[in-house]
Amino acid sequence: MKIFFKFDIFSLGASAVAYYFIIFYLMPFLALLGASIKFIPASSIIPYKALGYATVGLVFFIIGYFNKFSFFISNKPPNPLKSEWNFIRAPWIFGIVFVFGFIIKTFRIFGGGYYHLKASPSFAQGPFYNLIGTLDWLSYIALAIAFIIYFHFKKIGDNRYKIWRVVAWGSLFLEMLYALPSCGRMAAITPFVIYLIIRWYIWKRNFWNVLFVAGIITLFVFPIGNACRHPKALIDYQTTSVIAQKSSVSLVLNSGRFAADSFLSRINQSAVLSAIINHPQPLEYGKSFKEILLVFSPPRFIWKDKPLSINASSNDFGHRIGVLADDDRITGVGPTVVGYWLINFGLAGVVFGMFLMGMLFRLIYEYLIKRTETSLSGVMIYSVLWVQIIKGMEDWIAPVYVGVIRTFVILLAINFLMSTKLFFKK
Repeated sequence: MKIFFKFDIFSLGASAVAYYFIIFYLMPFLALLGASIKFIPASSIIPYKALGYATVGLVFFIIGYFNKFSFFISNKPPNPLKSEWNFIRAPWIFGIVFVFGFIIKTFRIFGGGYYHLKASPSFAQGPFYNLIGTLDWLSYIALAIAFIIYFHFKKIGDNRYKIWRVVAWGSLFLEMLYALPSCGRMAAITPFVIYLIIRWYIWKRNFWNVLFVAGIITLFVFPIGNACRHPKALIDYQTTSVIAQKSSVSLVLNSGRFAADSFLSRINQSAVLSAIINHPQPLEYGKSFKEILLVFSPPRFIWKDKPLSINASSNDFGHRIGVLADDDRITGVGPTVVGYWLINFGLAGVVFGMFLMGMLFRLIYEYLIKRTETSLSGVMIYSVLWVQIIKGMEDWIAPVYVGVIRTFVILLAINFLMSTKLFFKK
């Protein structure tokens, strides 16, 4: 048991495989055991063909992840992330990143892009959409900096950890104040995931802590997000239950069932993959990959006719494959990592694409964690990118990695400011 708990559950390989099993296999497995999920149509409970494609993708992902070439590549590029942080300068850098992060969030609110609260469809077409979308991660980066300094000081016995404990948890509290009214589940989950990863690598690898926080997220974040977006769904769920009308205890139990059903319906990506298979379209042959090149192109306020991100049409995609209700004009649907390769290159794309992604995941993990020996900079960058990469397994690959590239550049700049001696004396 002790050996299991020492296992690096936040390695990209382990995390990806675990998340892969959850989004593709959990719901069909529960269905085989006789479970009935209210929010999932019976026809999509056990999509055998989709599970076949998912299994092929998983096998080649694992082969790519353990390919020796990934280890070889990770040791070639120079790695400047082992440098020590300047803790005299750190509070100033944190403050600047924190303030700019919440300024960007304020722009998002007043610009009509505040997730599902009075969200404006035109926001994604605005000239500053990509800029705001990228810099929106600044507040998460500030949160990562605060928790890293807090756990680092606590680890070495520096009393300054008491100040940074207040700063770190205060930053997380502000993130939740921003996230919860938006009905954005990822906005609420991301701060806790960043906290868990940093605690795991900097302070203590506690499996039970991870399990506890994951349970809290499952029981509260998903159902609250679901009820916030679709309040009628919760009301109907309660009022249509005969049991719920008999006692307050039954009402609580029914609320728990709502939480479970909300979670399972949200993470069940085998239904999305099945819908893609059942609604065949001409292969795109990598058409959407051109979006990666857009990261190096001028912003939209300079290039007025710059193509929109494919994310802007994710709601249309959900309707096209039939996984969204007719009146849902908010929720975005991604094709999943397997569906993305399938849409572009068919089964051959699933084989080679998932193999390449396995190699990429190994490269990122080795470069940021193993080669840096969990340095402060390596953990900072890894904790923020981990969220984007793992969540991206449900989404469109090209825009996900456009975001990863942009965030990585910002993180490298912050690392430079944290560690360089060019502008400040010790």
